[in-house]
Amino acid sequence: MHDSAVVYSASLSALQNTTVDITVSATPCKYRLIDCAQFLDHDTLAIHEFQDLPAREYATISYVWRGLGVDSNHTSGEKYGTFTIRGATNGDPMSIDVLRHACTAAAQKEAKFIWLDGLCILQSNDNDKAWQIRRMYHIYQSSALCIVLPGGMRRLAQVDEETTWIQRSWTLQEVLAPKMSNVMVLFAWTYGEALSIASTSAQFNYKEVVPGQSAACPLQDALSTHSGNIYELKTERKTFKFFSTTLFGREKSYVSTLLAVLDNGGLENAGSVQAVWQCSLMRTCTYPVDAVFSIMGLFGVSLDPLRFKPDDRRGATIALAAEILRNGGRADWLAAALDLPPEKGVSALPALPRVNPIGNATLVTEEGERPVAEILPWVGFGWVDGIPLGKMDEKGCFTFSSPAALLIPAGRQESGRIENDEKTMHDATGKLQVIATNGTIWKIHIGDEETYQQTRRSFIAFIGTLTHYTSAVFGCFVDPHPHRAILVEEHEDGRFHRTSSFILGTEFVPYIERCKSYEICLAGLV
Repeated sequence: MHDSAVVYSASLSALQNTTVDITVSATPCKYRLIDCAQFLDHDTLAIHEFQDLPAREYATISYVWRGLGVDSNHTSGEKYGTFTIRGATNGDPMSIDVLRHACTAAAQKEAKFIWLDGLCILQSNDNDKAWQIRRMYHIYQSSALCIVLPGGMRRLAQVDEETTWIQRSWTLQEVLAPKMSNVMVLFAWTYGEALSIASTSAQFNYKEVVPGQSAACPLQDALSTHSGNIYELKTERKTFKFFSTTLFGREKSYVSTLLAVLDNGGLENAGSVQAVWQCSLMRTCTYPVDAVFSIMGLFGVSLDPLRFKPDDRRGATIALAAEILRNGGRADWLAAALDLPPEKGVSALPALPRVNPIGNATLVTEEGERPVAEILPWVGFGWVDGIPLGKMDEKGCFTFSSPAALLIPAGRQESGRIENDEKTMHDATGKLQVIATNGTIWKIHIGDEETYQQTRRSFIAFIGTLTHYTSAVFGCFVDPHPHRAILVEEHEDGRFHRTSSFILGTEFVPYIERCKSYEICLAGLV
């Protein structure tokens, strides 16, 4: 039994249109949880404060601070109204009725408490915020249940509504930290329990939470009904033909990338780790640095948020990457970087997207500003096995060893997804060549590097082989161009920057095997 103190208590009837402020009675840098029994049985919002987190005794909530709005079509189920929170000025009002649905779902899974960041973090206290952020992964990992509210805390979303939940940075860690079987999606549902389901490509094993008002299903079921179809869903009150959900929007890349994380053996597997990086690049948040804080726990890293300014995503990303490498991890972000330009001054990283409180993560391209989700290739093509180990300094210089070969420039052609194979690997005179995705053409010299005394050298550095995800969601195919490499060019003695990448067919394997290993210091042009 964990000792606790009640730091806030108010009747639900008195909460409507008020601002909840627990700063007077709460102690910074402690855990706080909402009492479900008090909420459901006594109509009281009671917040307990703990020195130690009572593991497996509480549920967490994953939601967006700015969710679905309310109009005349979505007020019929409201009884208690809303309240706001001191310091949480950029979020929606909290619906007491939505919180009741969440408490009910938690109690049905025998969770005594709920952790909700808006109420359980002192929003106007920077020290408490930083303390809680460093423990965010642990808070979600130790929960008995994670309840996903795609529409936010203002109202429950219906299954045919679009939300931005899957586009937000923080929601990624929130659902990956707990056991996947403990992550449920809570939504508005008036059709009763399911009587029969006919499907070959999706599951939808839901259970009512508040009969006639809400239901919940496993997150993976909600994702599968987004990417697949149920031919017929017969419920107590309605029969659906070709049932699917749109809770996660209509851009399928968000769903497929999250499925790649979930379906590839967890974060001990490089394929899942690379999908996490791709998810992170696609998602957005209010403060750029949150893009790093929202995933650091997945890699076993706990950076101090007070070290970084809100817009210092680059500095925080370098710190995260350096810690991952120091702990024996691989530079798996390079897999996602292959299809993005390098970050200015830190070419070991992909260009870091612009984030927005509302909207998409974007990058400026030759075609204008575009969502990153549209730029990155479909995750189902696979992940890169063999990404190198290495080390990174505080400026983002990444030092690693890799099979590599000297390159001599030989011209340029139109850029794009250029796949090197037997059709392109030799020039008109029969000499070995390779074409980068930026259209530059290079002669490869293996074993005779000393012959060419260049002022500034260029190399092709091989970083791994494309490997297909095993999930049935992505189908099954063999890529004839599975090998990946990066183009690095020297800008000062011994220091290189990444300028492009290579897609190579199996015909290049004998040449890769002949390459000697080079230590490359991958920095960046300032």
